[in-house]
Amino acid sequence: MKRTREAIDLILKRFLIWRAQNLDTSTFILLVAVVTGLISGLVAVVLKNAAHAVRELVVAERLSDIYQVGYFLFPLIGISIVMVLRHNLKWRMREGIPMALSAIAKDGGIIPRSAMYTSFVGSAFTVGFGGSVGLEGPTVGTGAAIGSNLARWLRLGFKQRILLISCATAGALGSIFGTPIAALVFTLEVFSLDLTLGALVPLLLASATGSLTGLLLSDGTTLFTVSGIGKFEPQFIPQYIGLGLATAIFSVYVKRTHLWSMSLLENVRRPWFRAVSGGLLLGGAIFLIPPLYGEGFSSITAALQGDLAALLDQSFIPWHNQSAWVIIALLLGLALMKSLAAGLTIHAGGVGGMFAPTLFMGAILGLAYVLMLEQFGMDVPSVHFVLVAMAGLMAGVMHAPLTAMFMITEISGGYPLILPLMLVSALSFFVSRSLSPHSIYTAPLAAAGGIWTSDRDKAVLSLIHWDDVLERGIADVEPLLGFDEAVQRLMAEHKNMLAIVEDGRLLGTLTWDDVRRAQRLNQPPLLARDAMSGISYQVDLNSSMEDAVKRVERMDQWYVPVIDKGQWAGFLSKAKLFEVYRRRLREVSQEA
Repeated sequence: MKRTREAIDLILKRFLIWRAQNLDTSTFILLVAVVTGLISGLVAVVLKNAAHAVRELVVAERLSDIYQVGYFLFPLIGISIVMVLRHNLKWRMREGIPMALSAIAKDGGIIPRSAMYTSFVGSAFTVGFGGSVGLEGPTVGTGAAIGSNLARWLRLGFKQRILLISCATAGALGSIFGTPIAALVFTLEVFSLDLTLGALVPLLLASATGSLTGLLLSDGTTLFTVSGIGKFEPQFIPQYIGLGLATAIFSVYVKRTHLWSMSLLENVRRPWFRAVSGGLLLGGAIFLIPPLYGEGFSSITAALQGDLAALLDQSFIPWHNQSAWVIIALLLGLALMKSLAAGLTIHAGGVGGMFAPTLFMGAILGLAYVLMLEQFGMDVPSVHFVLVAMAGLMAGVMHAPLTAMFMITEISGGYPLILPLMLVSALSFFVSRSLSPHSIYTAPLAAAGGIWTSDRDKAVLSLIHWDDVLERGIADVEPLLGFDEAVQRLMAEHKNMLAIVEDGRLLGTLTWDDVRRAQRLNQPPLLARDAMSGISYQVDLNSSMEDAVKRVERMDQWYVPVIDKGQWAGFLSKAKLFEVYRRRLREVSQEA
């Protein structure tokens, strides 16, 4: 094993030397982007086939007699398998897109090698056994891990590491959805990348390569079937505006439900009890409402075709011979429950993404909206409004209006609907962001103070860790130490300051300015505490670096006390902060 590793390292070293001698950086990045797009595209194809193979095994004809019971049990089995992988093999599995965002925001784009396969395997079992989530999130997470580690193996810098993560994301999404433009736009919107034209070309190549890989290896099936798209009719603009408001309000519900389900299950401390309780709740919901099973693309097709029987026949509530308002209520209930089912799947321990659930909810919401308009005597083109509702909900939930617009356009071929897609996506995004400022991906990161942003200053600060700037070498003394003894101690220290600490709490500091001021008094102080300067400002170790810097900027001090749960942890050094800031800024700005 050791010899194999040494041989690989030698080959890599020779390759890097050859690359430095024969290829300029920009050309090399283009080639690596193509390779990244190809690999992430293959990952998407393999994961999609693996999940569907598991599902085919689960719903095999020999199991048809117990399949209704299986609706209740299979999701729990899938989550349990993932839990075994988590705890017995110590696999860390996280939601793919939030993981990539967190790595960019906090870890300099470094993603563990294990992430190249853990989410891949976990999502195959989660979705294959009927988890109410999609495959795109784990595909992005796996691709992002491949891009990150490929950049590390090739000794590329921070900026190129982020670029390859973005290339892998674009390639994965392009492959799984067949939407190269939407995949490219998604990386720009969600990752908020500060890219030059030179960096945009590798993204284009990666997205195109991933999409082409998915197309060549596809069996010809589509995610959902769309027919009957006619030309856009401007007289329905007021109805589209109403749809934009409806999708915005519903997107706020989706985001808050996702966070609520996370807090609900995270309060269950025992992982296995969390998995069982969440899996049973999910299984019960799917047993009562079978369309919640799996990704739900067949239900999207049914909504586009206005096929109420395919959506409601298996429900435990009879819908035939009911009024139109009851049917609308049932559809809204289905959309509401899909959000809860997706949250339960993820937070109970499963692995999946929110793209497919969002498209599902958008389609059902759009159909319910069409039926409601019919009750008011308005006959609107159903397929148009269902497609636009899907884009509107995606824009509101993910805060990605351009991605929503291009994705629906590319998947459905609905280019005549570009104007209502633009209108509803923009309106839903604006209203949703006004009511709930963070997307479903960035809300957890925002709570932890780790949002990646195109603002260069904030981006650099997000990469600075407390260990980089915390000064722990300042000696501490007891407040009852004699003044003369404290002066002798100060003379022996390299720093021109002592910390006066009692029971772990910082009471003040003693500097040479304090000593000289004390010595000018008629009666010099007897104890160190009598000469110390009090603490007027302090920052919390658990606060974000951006918040800490804002406080430090208001203080006329080179050393600012830092506390951790009420205990003194050290000093924030302005000199260290400036030095580390400049170093991180160079890392972010360098091209190679």
